[in-house]
Amino acid sequence: MFNPSEFNPLSHDGKVSLPFPMTRALELYTGDCVTFILHKENIILVKASESVFKENVFATGLTKILDSVNRITIPLKIREKLNLKKPEITMEIRQIRGAIVMREHKEGAADNGEEVRNVLRKIEDESGDLFIYEKIGSTGEIMLSELVIKALGLETNSIIQFFLRNEELILKEYQVKYNCPQDSFYTGQSRKFDSKGRLVIAKKLRDILNVNTGDIITLRLDHGELILSKCNQPVDA
Repeated sequence: MFNPSEFNPLSHDGKVSLPFPMTRALELYTGDCVTFILHKENIILVKASESVFKENVFATGLTKILDSVNRITIPLKIREKLNLKKPEITMEIRQIRGAIVMREHKEGAADNGEEVRNVLRKIEDESGDLFIYEKIGSTGEIMLSELVIKALGLETNSIIQFFLRNEELILKEYQVKYNCPQDSFYTGQSRKFDSKGRLVIAKKLRDILNVNTGDIITLRLDHGELILSKCNQPVDA
């Protein structure tokens, strides 16, 4: 059985109190940013860091600040995904390795703590490429948080040029003179991040990649190249 350390209510606006011993053990203090990882019904909280973006880890890139009374706000996007907008929800909270793990309290729910530990081991592994998973929106956009944009080595006002290589897009910041990545060609498409961190993938390119609304794409850094491709394997989140 799942053996949480504490049960705390979730407020109507998504706030939940975290146990002080857990936040102190993770060196989380008032004003620190926390980032959210989803694994099935679990919300995994870790100190905001680019190290969370690993293959097969569904790190949302969403961050919230720990407030002065040790509460964190679960982002609306996550509450909607996990159906946590119902009244009178109680969250089960426990600490696993270097993270705080929460989920909605349900009597008799199975313990999947070892699966969460496997996710955390991947985050702790300093090797491997940087992987980011995002869903394609209705107009072909992907929405990236400031943390994600920074992790990719970009700026929030970047203009992005797209290069096509087989079934992948290579993304590079706009340059008046550019060199095509190896074995790729310039698509003639460029887009700029808007004020909300959205980057639109042109329909012509979405058709080539066969990505549609709701599909998950990956952004990964591979030997200095930023590569966008369709995620053909289910993301365990």
